[in-house]
Parts: sequence; C-alpha cells; structure tokens
Amino acid sequence: MKHVGREAAALLNGAGIELSEGLTDAEFDSVHERFGFHFNPDHRSLLATALPLGDRWPNWRSADDIELGTWLDTVTEGFIWDALHQQPPFWPASWGRMPASPEDVTTIVRQQIGAWPRLVPIFAHRFTPAAPSPSGSPVISVWQTDIVYYGANLLEYLANEFPLGQGRKTLSPISVRVPFWSRFIEAANRAESI
Repeated sequence: MKHVGREAAALLNGAGIELSEGLTDAEFDSVHERFGFHFNPDHRSLLATALPLGDRWPNWRSADDIELGTWLDTVTEGFIWDALHQQPPFWPASWGRMPASPEDVTTIVRQQIGAWPRLVPIFAHRFTPAAPSPSGSPVISVWQTDIVYYGANLLEYLANEFPLGQGRKTLSPISVRVPFWSRFIEAANRAESI
C-alpha cells in the first residue's frame, strides 16, 4: 500500500501540485479523535507520503475544525439542498413522508446519509470512502445528488483529475463496491434506488 502513496505523490508532483511533508501517526490520530473516521488505506498512504496543498485540498494538518467539518459535511449538505430546493424534491420513498418543516427535512436527511459509509474529501468535490473501505476503493465525484465514479481507485482518479499531457480520462471496472453509494451511482442517482 505504501507504493500507492509514492506513486500518487509522484503524479501530483509531476502535475505541479504543491506538496508538504506527509502526516504523522499523531496527526492521523488527531483527525480520528476529532472527526471519528480513519482514512482508507490508499488515501492514508498518500497523506502519509505527502500532503497536497492548495485552496481545493483539505489541509488535514493545519485547517481548523470548522473548515474541515465543512469539507466533511459537503455530501450531506448537498442532499439537504436537493431535498429542499430541487423540483421535484429529492426524497426517496424509503425515507417516509417528506416533512413540511425544513428543519425536520434536514434532520431526516442527516440521519439517512449518516447511516451510509462516510465519504472523505480528497480534492474539491471528489471523495473516497473512509475505512474500513479497503485499498482499491473508488473515488466518487459528488455534486449534491449528482454522484458518479471518477476513478476506480485513487491512482486512476489522480491521473483523471491531473492528466499529464493530453491523457484521456478512463474508468476501469469498479472492484470495490461501497455500500449504498455504489447502488445509488449505478442506478443513475435515482431516489427510488435508496
């Protein structure tokens, strides 16, 4: 798994992304204590090798808890937005009758999405599942309830997001399925799939 981090850091360096020293075990422990998740093995391997920096990268070392919490809450906030503002509202039948109160809608969406595997931001609106999702986990692009695979694994994602030269985007077969998320993506983001 360590080679994933080295390959990922080399790819990012070649694309001109600013890199800082990787996170220490103590820094990983701090993220876990503050936010209640562990990075999946490939994501951890990258962050242990090098920490990408820039305004679209979460800075797991020095960003404050409010900023990191906002990054982590992006997925749920997108579902809340589409429940409250999309016409018709994004509201799966499996969530029961949609309440009239925006506060109650928000509470239910938070409960429902909170039961799904945690998605952790990598860059901008690209996420990967937290551990216990294994090495080889996909990278997922999340824009409210418009959710697609953006790489079958971390290295493929980085090659897609930061192509060197005129590389074309590829999507290999997904080898690691993510509970709830994979079904939703493969059903073309239909509320009935939930």
